[in-house]
Amino acid sequence: MTACKDNDEPVNRDNFTVTFKVLYDGQPLEKYVNYPYGDKYIMFDKFNTYLSDLTLLKGAEEVKLSDIEWVDFTPDFAPDDKAVSVSFKYTVPDGDYTGVKIGYGVRADLNAKKPADFPVGHPLYLENEYWTGWKSYIFTKIQGEFDVDGDNSTDTNIFYHCGSDAVYNTATMNRDIRVSGDGTLEIEFDLKKLFTFNGQLLDLTVPTNQVTSHDASNIALGQKIMSNFKNATLLP
Repeated sequence: MTACKDNDEPVNRDNFTVTFKVLYDGQPLEKYVNYPYGDKYIMFDKFNTYLSDLTLLKGAEEVKLSDIEWVDFTPDFAPDDKAVSVSFKYTVPDGDYTGVKIGYGVRADLNAKKPADFPVGHPLYLENEYWTGWKSYIFTKIQGEFDVDGDNSTDTNIFYHCGSDAVYNTATMNRDIRVSGDGTLEIEFDLKKLFTFNGQLLDLTVPTNQVTSHDASNIALGQKIMSNFKNATLLP
């Protein structure tokens, strides 16, 4: 579809596609698959996340694409166990862009609201993604199992539900992005990189590293995971 500016110059609508993908160690993620994790194994069955203020950069100029998106890589009714790619379309002026900015989670002014404040179909209308007791959205859900005893079979739950303003993070990444009539951008999250800190995998044999606390005053593990999202983000 096109519209016209005052000077009758055509403007493409929904001409820029952003596609999000999830990987493990560089390969597309699949649910219920045991992946090597050091000398043990890890399996994932859920990963979804909120992203705020998705923005293209053009030098000092910013072109905001979206205030908030909810990206569900493991929907309940997917046709198979492969994690899905999730795409959104935006309207972007032609130009040569220099990078992208992402907010990991729900920025504070939006997080101060609740699902009833939004219309049906809005990303923040989702009641299952909101913690009433915390007065916060659940920014990220990562669930699965870990082979804690090293017998090549996953047997211990891993459960990361991260929320509250204190765990919100942003990142800016450089990448040449050309929009000429239309354009595309892929953004990948690698879960192995998300669990890697200073070159070492998070020790999941430690019980306090396996599950985020439901106590709003104990967000240390949530902060650790959310602050590492920028290191797990790839722009291929």
